[in-house]
Amino acid sequence: MTADTAIYIPPYKADDQDVVVELNNRFGPEAFTAQDTRTGMPVLWAARAKLIEVLTFLRNVAKPYSMLYDLHGVDERLRTQRRGLPGADFTVFYHLLSVERNSDVMIKVALNEGDLNLPTVTGIWPNANWYEREVWDMFGIDFAGHPHLTRIMMPPTWEGHPLRKDFPARHRVRPLQPEPGQAAARGRSRTLQPRSLGHEAFRCQRGLHVPQPWPQPPFGSRCVPYRAAAGR
Repeated sequence: MTADTAIYIPPYKADDQDVVVELNNRFGPEAFTAQDTRTGMPVLWAARAKLIEVLTFLRNVAKPYSMLYDLHGVDERLRTQRRGLPGADFTVFYHLLSVERNSDVMIKVALNEGDLNLPTVTGIWPNANWYEREVWDMFGIDFAGHPHLTRIMMPPTWEGHPLRKDFPARHRVRPLQPEPGQAAARGRSRTLQPRSLGHEAFRCQRGLHVPQPWPQPPFGSRCVPYRAAAGR
């Protein structure tokens, strides 16, 4: 293996551009701004007002884009090379995958710093729930209609959004000291609360066990529901 083959990215097939034709036929070519990419994957910028309509179309089109592969944000405020792309302080992108087509498409939305709001897409792809929580946690972008828009990466007592370019990450000159009354709250935020995640806790001989969504080794009679173990 050489350095060239190690970073080789297979080009997208010509028929991957079919989705661009379908979108232009449905919404009109003026509804999108196409972005050239190194791989040739279709990347289109869409207006926020059309976002739900565009994504719903892609979810229900023949050979649908049934999988939301990724959703995240970018702080664009220091970008100097726009190359004809929409002006944006922040960008949120939706990377979609069609299994039947064996192809991808990415939809991007430009946002202004003073208006960081988007509608949630949890009604189209339920797995957007945690993606949108992470974008809010890291960038402060709000998703209207989200069922539980709370922090997912940082502790509940965290202030600010760490992936914003103006986040004060490296200029502290003294150790961070909690304000009076915050120490107990931060301690509670580090405590595992299985029921807040929708899990039933189990008390085992080896300590607290929280069932996971993937296969687990059998625990036999050593584990009983925490409620029963606690006499509740």
